[in-house]
Parts: sequence; structure tokens; C-alpha cells
Amino acid sequence: MMLNLKYLETFIRVADAGSFNKAADRMFITPSALIKQIRMLEEEVGAELFVRTHRGLYLSESGKSLYQDGRLLLDAADSAVRRAADAGSTGDHVIRIGTSPVTPADTITALWEKAYTAWPQLKMQIVPFQNTPPAVNALFASFGREIDLISGVTDPVHLKYRHCSGMELQKYPVNIAVPFHHPYAGKASIAVSDLLGQQVLLMSRGKMEVMDRIREELSADPAIRIVDFDFYGIDVFNRCEREGALLVTMEFWMRAHPGLKMIPADWDYQIPYGLLYPQNPSDKIRKFLEIIR
Repeated sequence: MMLNLKYLETFIRVADAGSFNKAADRMFITPSALIKQIRMLEEEVGAELFVRTHRGLYLSESGKSLYQDGRLLLDAADSAVRRAADAGSTGDHVIRIGTSPVTPADTITALWEKAYTAWPQLKMQIVPFQNTPPAVNALFASFGREIDLISGVTDPVHLKYRHCSGMELQKYPVNIAVPFHHPYAGKASIAVSDLLGQQVLLMSRGKMEVMDRIREELSADPAIRIVDFDFYGIDVFNRCEREGALLVTMEFWMRAHPGLKMIPADWDYQIPYGLLYPQNPSDKIRKFLEIIR
């Protein structure tokens, strides 16, 4: 079954607006025409996508599922159109750099002057992506098709987890993020002993080498309440702020949330950080990496 992308886009707009009328106004169509498209999409899916109550319009369980996957489908369609448009003019001189709130492009763009000097035909294309687990999983599953490079953790555990290759550029210290309303927000540094009795958010095992080593140290004291999470995204930063927890992280990722403060930790853990690229990179990526080396 092939979904009608026009109907899918209409569905996404209604879900974002929370109202048929508001979505119709934004799309410059009549509410009746919009509702007809939603009904056609529901027929294609074979399920109701919205629950209508006296309080408003809500996504059904089927609607929630389609909303999440539908945004990825529309993003993929947009990317396909861009690639087709660029194919005839960009040749092998365009490096597509992925960027998100937690994965900014400045690590790579800082290298651009050096690369451009050695390769004057080089062009850079910034490709935004959603920093959600499904979107990031899809990115790595098709790494090199829509995005050529992103910045990220380059330790062997992370590269194996993401099935990609990496080039280390520098190391960042691992520290502790705290909400501004937390009693520790005024501390100059945080020792391991300060974590006793605290809720500590720590990346789950097997995703980053340094986080696994920190886990070994902290697990030795049962008074430290370790809470696992799987992904550095806005959700975990919001959780840290909302629950008054402590988050093991680094400064580079903290730019995504203004409500947290980074406090230096009294340990020497560092994260290797640099360029992530496909395991079988294209010739242009190999050339770019050789220039950077």
C-alpha cells in the first residue's frame, strides 16, 4: 500500500494545529476539503486517526503511530527531491553535513577554510534532521545517502553501536548538568561523594565507552541512584530539569537546553569527539578526510 503524501502532509498539519479549522486556514483550503483528505487517508490506513471530544481533537493510537512515522516519511521525501535537484549541478564536490540541536555543525564548519583551500571546488550543504531516536536511527541506517558527515562521539563502543566510522578531533571533559533550581547549582565542582542519595541520569550500557566506565565507578556505591536513558535528546534534558536530577553529560550537548547548568566533576573522564561518516565512505568523503588529516 502506498500512502498519499498530500493527505499525509494534511494529517500532520492538523495534528500540529490541533484543529481542522486552524489547519484549513493555514493551508488556505476549506475545512470540508481538508476533512475529506483526512477521511481518504483513514481509508488508506484502515483506522481512525483522530479522537473527537468536547475538549478538542486528539490523535488516536493509530494516529500517534502514523504521526511519528509520517514526519520521517515527509522528511525523506523532501530529501529525495533535494537530492534529485542537486544531482545535475553539484557533482562530487558537495559535502552534506547533518545538524540538529544536540548535533551542531560547527565542529565540521570550523574545518572548512582548511578544506576549501586544498579543494576550491568544495561546497557545503547543511541538512537538518530531527534529534529523535527514530530519526537518528534512520540517519545511521542510510548514512551516506542523504547525509555524509555529522559530528559525534568517536570511541570504539559508540562507532560499533552506530555501525559507522569516525575521526577523533578533540576530547571533551565529562561533567554534571544540574537544573538552576538544584542545590548543587552554586557549587564550584561536584565530587563522586556528592552523588550519594541523588538521582543520576546516565546513558545505558553499551553505547559509549566512557559512560560505561563511569557506570562501573558509580555502581560501586548503591547510595547513588543511577537512572538509565538511551538517547541524548531534548527529552532527557527536560527530565533532568523537571525532576531535579543530575545528568552525566558534556558541555557540547548542553547548548540544547537553557535551563541546565554545567558543573565540573572531580574526575578525569573525557569523551573523544569528532567526525562520524559511513563505514564505506564515498570518494569525496575520503578526499575530505585526507585533507583534514
